[in-house]
Amino acid sequence: MKKLSLLMLLSVFVFWGCSNDDDEVKNEVTLSFENLLTEENSEFISTSQEEDGYYFKDTFKDPKKLATFSHYYADWGNGYSFSGFTYMNKTDNTTANSPAPICGKAKIGKVYIAANPTDFTNATLVINQPDQYKIKGTWITNSTWAYMGMTVGDASANKFKKGNWYKAIAIGYDAKDNEVGKTEIMLADYKTDNDLPVKDWIWFDLTPLNNAVKVQFALDCNDKNGDYMNTAQYICLDGITLIEK
Repeated sequence: MKKLSLLMLLSVFVFWGCSNDDDEVKNEVTLSFENLLTEENSEFISTSQEEDGYYFKDTFKDPKKLATFSHYYADWGNGYSFSGFTYMNKTDNTTANSPAPICGKAKIGKVYIAANPTDFTNATLVINQPDQYKIKGTWITNSTWAYMGMTVGDASANKFKKGNWYKAIAIGYDAKDNEVGKTEIMLADYKTDNDLPVKDWIWFDLTPLNNAVKVQFALDCNDKNGDYMNTAQYICLDGITLIEK
């Protein structure tokens, strides 16, 4: 009986040891734009003159060139106005139409990604080395503009009450533009009239997008005028993380 117990114990030890030896640690890389802005309260400014309807169209990459981000801009008479993605270090969380995070700061360092995905100007990032990396996730939070609209209302948005919600959606595509995964995260979910939207950075798990080559972000809420959202379509991202395949 003692011999049998010893044999079973040895078998478990050998199996556990083999399992650990077979585990493969995947390297991760976090996209950073920290050294690309030299002035405070600034953002990426494109000089592209490629027209796309009412906008100019451009892209930008992180310094390691691991991902490419869509970017659009126009001047509606009030200065530079972006759509799609941009990177910035703005901290204004009191002005009603500020695209800065409502918490007033980046999650990591000072520079973060701001996104304004619309039906006409998509917010899409492309993984430039899809044979080596796939998307893992990102920190995400509400913009000041959206948060203010949900909590006090504005010229377009209605103050949220019980039953209202606001969410971010991420859709993954392969190289042939076939959808390979989709996931979403709630940035406001009013179970009562006294609830509040997300105000701090929270982790958005993007592993359900599998081996997506492209990731497109979108926003949705139930405060709409027909098919169009009343709440501002701005979010903030930071620490976008890729993981080795």
